[in-house]
Amino acid sequence: MPLGYDYQYWLASMLLDRLDTADGELADFLHSHTGYKFYTFSNLRLEDMRDSNSGLQFNNAHFFLTSPDKEFIEGFSSGLLQDPDFNLGHTEFAVKSVEILDEKQIPEKCVMKTLSPIYVKTKRKIDGELKEWDLHPTDGKFYDNLHQNLLDRYEEYHNEEPPKDFFDITNIHRHKERRYTIKDNYRRCTEMKFDVQGSEELLEFGYEAGFGEKNAMGFGCVEVVDGA
Repeated sequence: MPLGYDYQYWLASMLLDRLDTADGELADFLHSHTGYKFYTFSNLRLEDMRDSNSGLQFNNAHFFLTSPDKEFIEGFSSGLLQDPDFNLGHTEFAVKSVEILDEKQIPEKCVMKTLSPIYVKTKRKIDGELKEWDLHPTDGKFYDNLHQNLLDRYEEYHNEEPPKDFFDITNIHRHKERRYTIKDNYRRCTEMKFDVQGSEELLEFGYEAGFGEKNAMGFGCVEVVDGA
């Protein structure tokens, strides 16, 4: 059966379920924790995809999961190998292999591309009420909030400020707005390729934990596609 286009919530739920298989205590903590969650995952990378009006049709797929928390990565990998069959909606999957990649050193100037779109929001007064407003790269506040969110999450994870607070997107090669549905909520987000420079600590943390918000729902996963 074709996979529905909005599968992120199903995939996020599967991750926690497989983590629970290997490490129930860590899974319970992540599920109940109301603060930031320090991991993200990419969209499914589909192989042999075929056109369909009823959903995504393909033969094989893979995805990337990133986190600065090695215990989480190991727990998820172990749980998935112990219980390799799962469903996303009504679509059945069987895991063929799991590979833990070597840690990547992120240069202080590089080009990044999203593997899942970046989500950033703010609050604005609309009709006399403060409401959530999804931000895009055409709005200068997108960059301010992206930086502040990265800094706040770094400080919560490490219990200290970064040695150097420096993060700047200097150029956007291309961007495309997307709208995803997560549990009946619409999220307007952005796929993009961009030049970025910053401190090694912040760039590495963003690469591993994700950029922007809702990372544990599959937003803000990136790859480095070029050097300086």
